[in-house]
Amino acid sequence: MEIGIGTVIAVGAVFGALGFFLGRSGTHSAGLAEGRSEAERGLASAEEAIRRGRRPQGAAGSAEAKLFAALEQGWAPRETERQAALTEAIGRVSAFLEASVRVPLAGARRGAHAGELRERIGRALGALEDLNFYLDEPAGESQRCDLVPIVQHVAREFAADQDVGVRIQLGAASVQAVVHPQVLMDSVYLILHNAARFGGGATVDLTVEIRDGRALVTVRDRGEGFSEEAFKRAFDPFYSTSKDGLGLGLPHARTLIEGMGGRVELRNVPAGGAEVQVSFSAG
Repeated sequence: MEIGIGTVIAVGAVFGALGFFLGRSGTHSAGLAEGRSEAERGLASAEEAIRRGRRPQGAAGSAEAKLFAALEQGWAPRETERQAALTEAIGRVSAFLEASVRVPLAGARRGAHAGELRERIGRALGALEDLNFYLDEPAGESQRCDLVPIVQHVAREFAADQDVGVRIQLGAASVQAVVHPQVLMDSVYLILHNAARFGGGATVDLTVEIRDGRALVTVRDRGEGFSEEAFKRAFDPFYSTSKDGLGLGLPHARTLIEGMGGRVELRNVPAGGAEVQVSFSAG
């Protein structure tokens, strides 16, 4: 178990206060010195115990023991959550590699013609490129742009790639915001992909508008909407309700958008489906 320096400082503050109050019980200067000394011993004991991951020496009801127990109790759930998240991540990546890399390569028939081999190798390499995409750091600076042509471009690209209809609605002829054009296209593509997957392949609505001083890009699908759990965990890396999904699309899109100073919000639509709304300061 690792405890940060902030925790050790907090421990020191607790024992420092304890020493102060102990110091007031006798002659002020002598009591204060004695209290400070006792606090320092307690701090040293607690710090050493924390570093070694064991309980400090002393009576079970001592301040050091109680403090360590509280730290241990508070830390355990987070460690459990971390381990669960790591297990989920490994499982997701393993399943993705199995379905998208190993199966296409292993499925090539003996004596398969060159065209089939190229197609299977291409699928496997494409899957590896998808993984690499999530690791790349965006390059370049944001600039003032018109979001309308950017969104129109990515909508056409997505519709051609995925064979899914995208219906664009414009609230204004021009919607200005400070963004990185390529990063915004990547983000919107990921959101469109998520909408198409959970919308059952039905046409996706894409709206660009200005409202209350914000430049808005809203993607709506026609699926069942977010379940309660999916709504809470939509931005958790490697969480997905799809067996084939990596669970990185929406989390990565939010990271990219927030890196440009934007926001991402989710909601279910009363008439059916879900919306993912991206917003930036307009102008």
